[in-house]
Amino acid sequence: MKFYAKVDSINDTTYDTYTLSVITDKNERITCRLDKEKSVKWNSVYFFDTEPIVFKERDQYLIKEYSHIDDMEIDFGEKARLMELFYEFAPVDSVAVKETVESYISSIGNTVIKEIVNHLYEEMKDSFYLYPAATKFHHAYIGGLSYHTSTMLQLIDGFMKVYPFLNKDLLVAGIVLHDIYKTKELTNYAGPEYSKEGRLLGHITMGIKGIEIAAQKLGHGGSEESLLIEHMVLSHHYHGNYGSPKKPMIPEALIVHFIDNIDSKMTVLKEVLDQTEVGQFTSPIPVADREKFYKSKL
Repeated sequence: MKFYAKVDSINDTTYDTYTLSVITDKNERITCRLDKEKSVKWNSVYFFDTEPIVFKERDQYLIKEYSHIDDMEIDFGEKARLMELFYEFAPVDSVAVKETVESYISSIGNTVIKEIVNHLYEEMKDSFYLYPAATKFHHAYIGGLSYHTSTMLQLIDGFMKVYPFLNKDLLVAGIVLHDIYKTKELTNYAGPEYSKEGRLLGHITMGIKGIEIAAQKLGHGGSEESLLIEHMVLSHHYHGNYGSPKKPMIPEALIVHFIDNIDSKMTVLKEVLDQTEVGQFTSPIPVADREKFYKSKL
């Protein structure tokens, strides 16, 4: 029998094989056995090729072959569907999110900006659509990073209409790249913790370094464009105690900060309001200074 399944528990043994409890893509819990010389990771999704066996008078499945889902060539839509089955997932259509992100990237007219953004996006694309935007507070689920980014990109249009002096290419670059190094700051997309580099450097510092390396590699080192992109990423948290050693000093950097702040707060606020009865106040919301918000009858 062949199936996708998430490893739910791993039990050590003194036998030649050990036991795995897995949850299949049919939401069935079954017991498998794996050669003790081989290993799998807890909470990870694999494609298993098994055969039925009886072990100590119990029906189980012996794993003949297996592959981690990240090591397989799977259509983007199908992989997103599987991720949604096994994990808490962003409440949006992943294919639509990808189309939105790539449409804004393709709209960039400045050659230098476009090459830098494309280079880093292609390098991290696979992880970008799986990682959360944070371990808690906002968009803290599979696909949260790309969901957050796509919403921010769509907010550009309103700002450009009202403030046409803004440079849209810079806004797109700043938004696409502002959190992209969270794919390196966190250890993995399923139950992530902060990596060593994430703890010691953080995604902002890692982002600046990555942009600089990309610019140099592409022949754009020292360019005005690379400097401004770095500044937007560097300053998007605004406050030093949140990781930004510089406050925004170009209008596009200020807008990226505002849009980031708006989306992180409004997404959490919507999620909490959805769980609140009409006419009642929410519980204190951490990302909104622990204020309680009223869900009006309107």
